[in-house]
Amino acid sequence: MSRPARSLAVTARLLREGRLSCEEHARDVLDRCAEHASSNAFVTLDADHLLTAARAADREGAAARRPLHGVPLAVKDNIDVACLPTTAGTPALRHHRPGRSAEVWRRLAGAGALVLGKTGMHELAYGVTGQNAAFGTVGNPVAPGFICGGSSSGTAAAVAAGLAPAGLGTDTGGSVRVPAALCGLVGMRPTTGRYPAAGVLRISRTRDTVGVIATDLADVAFLDALLAADPAGPYPCPCEPSPRPDGRIRLLLPRTAWAGLDPRVAAVTAARLRDLRRAGADLVEVDPPGPVDLLGEAAMAVPLHETWHELAFYLARCETCRDPGELIRRIASPDVAEALTPLLYGPAVSEERYRHALRVQDDLGDAAVSLLREHRADAFLSPTTVLPAAPADVGAEPVFLSYIRNTAFAAVTGWPSISLPAGTTPEGLPVGLLLDTPPCTDRFLLGLAAQCAHIWHSTANGLNP
Repeated sequence: MSRPARSLAVTARLLREGRLSCEEHARDVLDRCAEHASSNAFVTLDADHLLTAARAADREGAAARRPLHGVPLAVKDNIDVACLPTTAGTPALRHHRPGRSAEVWRRLAGAGALVLGKTGMHELAYGVTGQNAAFGTVGNPVAPGFICGGSSSGTAAAVAAGLAPAGLGTDTGGSVRVPAALCGLVGMRPTTGRYPAAGVLRISRTRDTVGVIATDLADVAFLDALLAADPAGPYPCPCEPSPRPDGRIRLLLPRTAWAGLDPRVAAVTAARLRDLRRAGADLVEVDPPGPVDLLGEAAMAVPLHETWHELAFYLARCETCRDPGELIRRIASPDVAEALTPLLYGPAVSEERYRHALRVQDDLGDAAVSLLREHRADAFLSPTTVLPAAPADVGAEPVFLSYIRNTAFAAVTGWPSISLPAGTTPEGLPVGLLLDTPPCTDRFLLGLAAQCAHIWHSTANGLNP
């Protein structure tokens, strides 16, 4: 059974004000990790390092205490933390210890955060179930016996189990937002390029970004400001939507995103649409702004073309494995091996197809912005996933395209995107709803998400939103 942790904001305040000892809190967190060891959320959990760092935080004078003073956070295992291995969930990197932390972690550590541990993931971030033949499958703490989602599986599991208030993942096509939705959490993918990429094992320079998973939307907004070095608020952007003077929300519902939903997902999301309408929101059904076969046209071609180069770039600084070919030959998970083994024999995607996919993504982004302007709308709204969590023994490949069907749009266009908890199915499986806004409107998106979440929370508690 999961146990909700204190929110990041509450935990940080208690630690900062000295009302909670950093060491005492770290020991409590480690005890909870031991209780939830069966979920396999962590690949690496270094208790001695965490306790040493917590004691050092306790010794800081009150005036020196920083915003995240002593807060342990979870970090996906393809993001470098200098004191711990980075395996990316693959055997060839099992003993890889980077000499320098990723810039995203340096920013959070500079704010006082402590690393709780490195979290399990779908091998090399090439999947959405969290099944990993090398390090074990990550379980879903809120739905035992069902998949956690991926590829940022362990971070979602750690947050959902109450082991950490928040954590870092990465998102290429939905790898932050899918597990957030299937675990009942908030998951945000920022505008591509908003967070620094140095020190992250990426599989696509065009699509990959670090993202945030948390239980609380305000915590996601707080971490976004730290990670983007943007505490002042919104990025300036000529296409940033502006709320109307009457304050009403106006959202576009792409028909293809709402078609073919699992009936359980359809029932939960339909209830949230009713809540929005009752609160005065305008919901407008529209035809999709781009190709019907977005996944076939652009979503998969770009990462497959870029992965070899990205692996070579990262491995150039790796002491234990410098050859992308060796890494690929040692892949343990059958679905990932099937996807990447063709790279050993040359490009899996031709240069012509790759360039076509890049043109498709540019045209899609332009068309989507035009559609928002035409309808004077704030964002696109869709179910995060068309299915709830599948049974844990589901095959990884059959469900892959189903789970990224709606999350791929923001990844392809580089838009910021956030998944919010929408409710649960009769058997208790979480369902998420997705908001997408144009590039560089991250702070606007967070504010809009807060409006929607307030409406849903108020309705659930019998209040007038």
